Amino acid sequence: MNSPINNQNETEKWNNAKPSLASMVSTLRIKLTTTTDGWCVDISSLTPCDAMMALAREDLLEGATILCGDGETKWVACIYGPIEAGDAHAIVHEVSTSVSPLCADFRMQSVVTSKLDEGISAHVREYDDALMLAATTLARYMSDITGESVNEPDLGVMDSLLHKTGTISIKPIDTEVFASFIDVGISTACPTDPADSSVIYDIHSDSWHCD
Repeated sequence: MNSPINNQNETEKWNNAKPSLASMVSTLRIKLTTTTDGWCVDISSLTPCDAMMALAREDLLEGATILCGDGETKWVACIYGPIEAGDAHAIVHEVSTSVSPLCADFRMQSVVTSKLDEGISAHVREYDDALMLAATTLARYMSDITGESVNEPDLGVMDSLLHKTGTISIKPIDTEVFASFIDVGISTACPTDPADSSVIYDIHSDSWHCD
């Protein structure tokens, strides 16, 4: 059973997790689907706190409550307004059992869950928030390659990449590094299929461009 926690050490452990060597050579996968309450983004390479930090906005966090849960499923949720004990228990139940945990409370803006070695599933109400998570993931991938902090792609770039099938897979072998840019091959079908599109990261301008 999951229970809401306020354990700062646990939160820092999730947030400071370092990418393993396996994560740097394995296929990066992002899958976007619609739900009854918004959107779900499955990402193979983020932690719950990574995702919640990407979603953090001043207008959203002002007056919001952040709940964390530990157990077989780790999770972080952002709820607008104060939360009473009864509401917290309902949220714990929905996060543990529902395919659409946002239905636990109409004030819940986002909830991110993670199981061991399975990446994250982020449920959000706004499409732009879903795209922001995908953009953060792609920027993290590029940062691992360059060893430098990298700007996130514009949301329009991510929308273009995800528009075809809602799924993108990136294999490091399909990423080519040149003097002034990096060409990232992307498969929009099965993760094992060859790349059928690409996105270009311009090193000098720290910007992204797609086909």
